[in-house]
Amino acid sequence: MKKNPLDDILRTIEIHDKIVAASSELDDKSKRAMLNFSSYTKRLLTTQEVGRKLNAYQRKSATSEFLNYWNYSISPDTEKFWDKIKANGITIERKDPFRFALEKNRFIRVELGIGARKYWTELKTLKAITNRFSETEISKIGEIIAEDENKRIGILKKCLAKKNIPKSQYLKFGECWAYFTNTGLFPKYMNEKEVNELYVIWKNFKS
Repeated sequence: MKKNPLDDILRTIEIHDKIVAASSELDDKSKRAMLNFSSYTKRLLTTQEVGRKLNAYQRKSATSEFLNYWNYSISPDTEKFWDKIKANGITIERKDPFRFALEKNRFIRVELGIGARKYWTELKTLKAITNRFSETEISKIGEIIAEDENKRIGILKKCLAKKNIPKSQYLKFGECWAYFTNTGLFPKYMNEKEVNELYVIWKNFKS
């Protein structure tokens, strides 16, 4: 029997909903947004109304947009999601951020660096990781995470020392601020007074 092309994505949406609903990583607001989006995507893909039925290209685009979070996030939930996809024989290809990091020696987005730094201690012991990467690769990922942290704190400390954010570094500064705020690592490198001073420098930036 020929497989309905919608079957995989509809089963994927079910997996998404279960993992999101049970997540201890996501706050309630994020859960509601993600569940609303999956509900919208399901309606979009399955509607049979005249003039609204999607063609193959539109279905592919909607599916890609739906998978965006799972392709560009690093967390235990993300590994659970892709484990379930594989276990259910769903033929959806993953864009693995760890594989990209190994190839390019960096994370493609600051959000990925944040997730990696927050969860790597837990993730590196999971079978999903140990079965996918060699010991050398796992060690290398750890080095990439450490280097990412070192580079980012270096940028912030330099701006603090000079009491100024270079125009060319403004966007990078914002990413670094998000990194240390979301990982909770500011106290590792700066006291409260220094963090507040850095924040004032940021807010007083003039383009």
